[in-house]
Amino acid sequence: MSGQQAQHLTLSFVGWANESGRHSKLAAGFARYAQALMCIDNAVFASGGVIDSAFLQKLFTTEEIRSMGILAQYMTETGLLTVNNQERLEASLQRLVERQLQEVVGKSWEMDVKGFHRFIQAKEKPLSLRSVKVYLNVAIQLLQHSKVNRAAELTNAALEKYLRKSPGSTASASAFVSYLRATGVVALHLQKKAVQSPTVAHRAKEVRRIQDRLEYVVQRHERLPLIAKLVSLLFGARLEHVLQLRMDQLTVSASGARVLLKGEWVDAPEEIAALVHEMAAGPSPTQESGQRWVFPGRMASDHLSTAAVQYHLNKLNA
Repeated sequence: MSGQQAQHLTLSFVGWANESGRHSKLAAGFARYAQALMCIDNAVFASGGVIDSAFLQKLFTTEEIRSMGILAQYMTETGLLTVNNQERLEASLQRLVERQLQEVVGKSWEMDVKGFHRFIQAKEKPLSLRSVKVYLNVAIQLLQHSKVNRAAELTNAALEKYLRKSPGSTASASAFVSYLRATGVVALHLQKKAVQSPTVAHRAKEVRRIQDRLEYVVQRHERLPLIAKLVSLLFGARLEHVLQLRMDQLTVSASGARVLLKGEWVDAPEEIAALVHEMAAGPSPTQESGQRWVFPGRMASDHLSTAAVQYHLNKLNA
């Protein structure tokens, strides 16, 4: 690595890992750590910046930092990452929104997405960055899925087809539909649903609490039970069925993530697409049959139990 700062960071990290008894983890994830360190080196070379907390949080998203494993732990323990989780999350979300807007440049419906972004930014009550990111993502997915040149070509049939394919996106899609109606682009209509029951309201509240908790939980064994429950809630699937998912029942690509549930491949809602990617990339013991659980238990032959999930949910409620 060319930069002296990056060289020092690499040597310091390797020394810290060996001295703290993490040499096996260092060896197992070396390729991943080397990739992150090379990214830092390239950024330092390009900008001439100093490797500090502000530099790192601008360079990496929260998900990227979390995926660094013991490298992220090293940077936190040594003070390189001093920003609190909430500030890092906000910076990460801002970067993701900017990336979304950059990725639509050159698309035939670029101005539709950017106009929608200006519209939601101008609201009297500011939306959270998480909401902005989700709304933009659903708008982009709808336009891509419908294969239209401009938003004005969208139809109610195309909207309903997209929502059948992407369960859980109705509330987020309503923001884009409202924008299209308010600006006179096209008068789409969402199918009316019954008034939300207390059960549904409770489920939505539980989803938000689990999502918030996942922003601060780093250890994989603590994250998996919460992710399993979140998948169960958002897909409307029994927890027992979710826990029996195998790795070959997940597919991930640059365009999104899909899960095989009840014999059908279903697109993962935007809220958990990143988590599905995380699950698919995570380590999982191989059973004698050659299959691997998405939510492995203590034994390679076993998946996570409902009791284990409940234990972590009880900790969340404590």
